[in-house]
Amino acid sequence: MSTPPLHTRRERLREPGGRGPRAPLEEEERSSLISTPPPGLSSQIDLCWATPGRAGVGTSLHELFPDAGAHFIFRHSEHGCRAVMLGPATERAAVEREVGSEYLVIRFRPGQAPRLADIRASELTNGFVELTHLGGLPIQAVAERLRLLPDLASRQRALAELMRDVAPPLVGDVRCRRATLLLEAHGGQLRVEALAEELGLNVRGLERRFLEHFGMTPKRMSRLVRLRSVLGAIHLGAYTSLGELAQACGYSDQAHLIHDFKALTDRLPGDKGTFLNRRLSREETRVIHRYRR
Repeated sequence: MSTPPLHTRRERLREPGGRGPRAPLEEEERSSLISTPPPGLSSQIDLCWATPGRAGVGTSLHELFPDAGAHFIFRHSEHGCRAVMLGPATERAAVEREVGSEYLVIRFRPGQAPRLADIRASELTNGFVELTHLGGLPIQAVAERLRLLPDLASRQRALAELMRDVAPPLVGDVRCRRATLLLEAHGGQLRVEALAEELGLNVRGLERRFLEHFGMTPKRMSRLVRLRSVLGAIHLGAYTSLGELAQACGYSDQAHLIHDFKALTDRLPGDKGTFLNRRLSREETRVIHRYRR
């Protein structure tokens, strides 16, 4: 299928609590579309991102930052369609994309992804699962429905709407899901002891639940949530110095911010465009997902 490019400006997405626009998932052409989720889905979906296929052939590698959220990726083109769920990533990774394919992406908030496949949430961390059905429909049938819609924005909205009550939560533990919402609401600055107390658990009990359901400790998830807050603040330009940024995002000092940011992204927070994911010229990091027909 060939879809005409849709030229549209990006919406400026605001952080929960009015903190400023979301950092984009990656540097994309101006024809890309980033939007907020449909009404009633904002507690589950953070943002929806889409890009049309471009003229040309071949594939390219795109960097992904460490992220506590999960990503649903739907790709379709004249060669067919494919749907995968990428789990949370504790380290930098890359995905391979086809130039001529249209991509529709949904980022789920940490701990809020639906169970779209028979897999444990912890098994998705630093990995992905291939999806064959969505909402009881074969993926190919979903693609056929999307092809009938007139433009990229319509397909983006329709795919997001399919997530409404499509499946029970991937993380079945209510307190774990609440924990991730609390961490996000505090920008990753909530101490593990305070989080455990808020949930009526001791620290060890909370850590066991996180390892079981997320494959990581609460401290590690807090670090990833805080990284996203830092990226958003850099994108907005909501600071006058790295020291101010460090204080606003809960780091002990500027050196702590620089060390943690460099360890997670292999960049320095003061570099130009540091909040943007890059198109990689070679395999600089682990490729978590490869293109295939």
